[in-house]
Amino acid sequence: MTLHAASLDWAVDFVQIHSDGDLFPKVLEVEAVAAEKAHFVNQVAGADLSSFPPGSCRRFIVPKDEVSYRQATQLDPQDSIILSALVFQFGQQIEALRLPETRVFSYRFSPSLSDGLYSSKTAWNNFWTTAATHATRYSNILYCDIADFYNQIYHHTVENQLIAAGLPNQAVKWIVGLLESTTAGVSRGVPVGPHPIHLIAEATLVPIDNSLITAGVKFVRYADDIIVFCRSEREARAALSTIATVLDKQQRLTLQRHKTKFYSSIEFRHLCAQMIEDRPINSDENSLLALIKKYSGGDPYKTISFSQVSAADWGAISPESIRNVIEEYIAADPVDYIRLRWFYRRLAQIGHPGAIEVSLECLDVLGPCFANICFYLASVQSVPPKDWRRVGTKLLQLLRTPEVKASEYFRLLVLSLFNRP
Repeated sequence: MTLHAASLDWAVDFVQIHSDGDLFPKVLEVEAVAAEKAHFVNQVAGADLSSFPPGSCRRFIVPKDEVSYRQATQLDPQDSIILSALVFQFGQQIEALRLPETRVFSYRFSPSLSDGLYSSKTAWNNFWTTAATHATRYSNILYCDIADFYNQIYHHTVENQLIAAGLPNQAVKWIVGLLESTTAGVSRGVPVGPHPIHLIAEATLVPIDNSLITAGVKFVRYADDIIVFCRSEREARAALSTIATVLDKQQRLTLQRHKTKFYSSIEFRHLCAQMIEDRPINSDENSLLALIKKYSGGDPYKTISFSQVSAADWGAISPESIRNVIEEYIAADPVDYIRLRWFYRRLAQIGHPGAIEVSLECLDVLGPCFANICFYLASVQSVPPKDWRRVGTKLLQLLRTPEVKASEYFRLLVLSLFNRP
């Protein structure tokens, strides 16, 4: 087996457009590869994959909220391109093993250069909307979360599932070798961050999904979140025992204690309403989201250029209104960092400079959103050069703050803003 030239060609463009993951800035080396794409593709296409042993990865501790962190991994640029090419070329074979999209919502393989490797950008909302609909027909709901899922995936399970999907031996060996290189030879854990890893992680859940179906468990799933619909509390507790047993026997996985809960139908439907993303915190956010939707067509990943927005609409967005939104989120107890990160991603779509000042002023509270703030800053449009110099000075001053000095990840994000044209 060898990689096709078309797969590599697509992968170079994909990594250049979408970066190698959601947690890191774009890697400059990829721009160099893209500039010499034909030469790179010619060197790799048709060659034995063992000729390209995995390079060194970078691992960082990334904040999730005020007190919890996760490990994130950035692959060597060449590895990122080869892995993307492999998933592009063989992803449909993995996808064919999975349950229908009406039951498993996460990371459905459907590659395009504009959208990335996966199809629906509304999958998370669809998951919760579908769960709410199912909950109207059941009295008791069980919500399960697999503990530390990506870090607990066995490489042997990955290998078995890739073989089951019909991937060639050479491809399977290269992917497993890449995973081992990121875990220092330990046979457990896949990197958090790279886009193609999501489909590989989903493949390892196929046997678990099939076992739950065989056991008669009525469920929907998004990644490591499993929602089960039951007609009594007794049935819900029996389902919990079944899930815990399947996870342990098949892959030595466990459920996260504080997120696994029983709900009544009414309680659960209230939770579903809270989980759906488009729920503005105030009228200022509602107006801003409506304007972004007007130009994006509802696509949460579409970038809107300054030239597309009318002068009246651009003027209707004020720094005061954006400040009101961010400060209201910060004032909440507890702070909803998941939603706040989502808001920064919407701001990055339109690149309005109105959030610059408040974000830099409140950075001590906004640490869990730091990556999103940096991506937002990189998206900002229509700022006079003299203002950029002032913002750049403030960013450099951040390097001397205790929060940034203590975090290699934060320093990387700040400095990455200075390598953009």
